[in-house]
Amino acid sequence: MNVKYSKANQSLDFFNARLDEVKMSDYERIKAKAQLARAEAVADAIFAIGRGLRGLLKRLVLRPIRRMTASFG
Repeated sequence: MNVKYSKANQSLDFFNARLDEVKMSDYERIKAKAQLARAEAVADAIFAIGRGLRGLLKRLVLRPIRRMTASFG
């Protein structure tokens, strides 16, 4: 996934900087950053699924309805 859609991408550097400021062990810091990256990946996946469903809805429902109503005209 090269294109990232979540709004957290814009301030991901901010969150990483904040995590670096918090007093914690290196293991906990790495784990926190991994969880943040995982949450971002889940958000991107949910967005991609939503776009796919929107395209599927367009193809299966809206186009046939438009064709049907165009023939009434």
